[in-house]
Amino acid sequence: MKEEILSLVKEMIEKKKNLFIPGQTIVQYSGPTIDHNEYVAIIDTVLDGWFGLGTKASLFESEVAKRLDKNYGVYVNSGSSANLIALETMKEIYLKDPKRNKIITTAASFPTTVNPIIQLGFEPIFVDVELGSYNPNDEQMMDALQDDSVIGIMYAHPLGIPVKNTKKYYDIIKSKNGFLIEDCCDALDSTYENGSLVGKYSDAATLSFYAAHHITTGEGGMVAFSSKKEEIICRSFRDWGRGCWCSGKDVLSDVGACHKRFDDWLCNGIKTDHRYVYERVGYNLKPLELQASMGLEQLKKLDQLTEKRKLNFNTLHTFMKKYETYFILPSAPEETDPSWFSYPITIRDNAPFSRFDIVNFLESHKIQTRNFFAGNLLDHPAYKNFIPNQKYNLDNASIITNKTFMLGVWPGLNEEIYTYVFSVIDDFFKQYSPV
Repeated sequence: MKEEILSLVKEMIEKKKNLFIPGQTIVQYSGPTIDHNEYVAIIDTVLDGWFGLGTKASLFESEVAKRLDKNYGVYVNSGSSANLIALETMKEIYLKDPKRNKIITTAASFPTTVNPIIQLGFEPIFVDVELGSYNPNDEQMMDALQDDSVIGIMYAHPLGIPVKNTKKYYDIIKSKNGFLIEDCCDALDSTYENGSLVGKYSDAATLSFYAAHHITTGEGGMVAFSSKKEEIICRSFRDWGRGCWCSGKDVLSDVGACHKRFDDWLCNGIKTDHRYVYERVGYNLKPLELQASMGLEQLKKLDQLTEKRKLNFNTLHTFMKKYETYFILPSAPEETDPSWFSYPITIRDNAPFSRFDIVNFLESHKIQTRNFFAGNLLDHPAYKNFIPNQKYNLDNASIITNKTFMLGVWPGLNEEIYTYVFSVIDDFFKQYSPV
């Protein structure tokens, strides 16, 4: 009966047709790239009746960690949660002197790359970014790293573009006995120095598996480490703060992964179950086993998804060059190879139109756009109380707030769709002098 159900699921999904009708079908800026394999994997897991994290989650953790050049992964319910407990883990290991509590980050960022810095009691040092590559301003980064109260660095690789100088920053912060966290949520499979995968030059690398990202489990995230110690601490923060590090079906064992499940864990002369001993003030940030089964199917496609993103970027970039008079187009630093999340465009000062003008025109023709997330976080009400001593000029970040938007390069876009998108953009420019 189970095989019959799965066969019917496969047949149903394969019969789905997604016809593109120009001007009627929404051109999504991003979305999931899934087929019957993901649906079958999810239903198969549901029919097994195992909902908590199990063997599929353990395999997913180890396989994703490899794509970040790490040894261990901790699967969580979102990329935001991944950033939170990555920093919780670093805080436990590195924060010894309360006066050394500053973390360098970029002002042009997604909120939950920065929020844990504030939420966990650190002081952010915001640096600006370069337009086009959206990499951190190197001069400001190097100056900030001279501050003896800096204990860490935490930033995202922007929209798939690797931060070229990550290894340099990592080497410096390690020489100061500090840490670096790479948020790789938009950059899975991108490479930087010497062709290394993003994630290599850091203490922790994080991912999001939200539907817009390179691979998806619907919702979900991952923290990856090179150290087993860090992985155990992080897993504890994910699982309510408990001391037990059992995972998967180890939870069914009467001895546990430690082989001494019942012992004097509370040091009171009474044997107690390690699964109910709490070493940290933690959270419940667990996803589901069925999501991991979906993720494993997504990983099988990652190479082809990465190539499709690069192809779509090149297709869009080739077309957009004729309008470079009006736009700062995206650029990858030398020695980097992005797996592009999107196509960021910044409007030049001399353009005879605003971001609203072109975005409104595109959206009215069913072509989705997105801002570069928050742009400059410090331009937003939530963050104004956290910047009394802001040291660096953040002009480019504020330009991004007001003048940058994104178009899609995700694998769901094809030649037929881009032909329509290009015709709409050309129509927009007919209002202005020919290029």
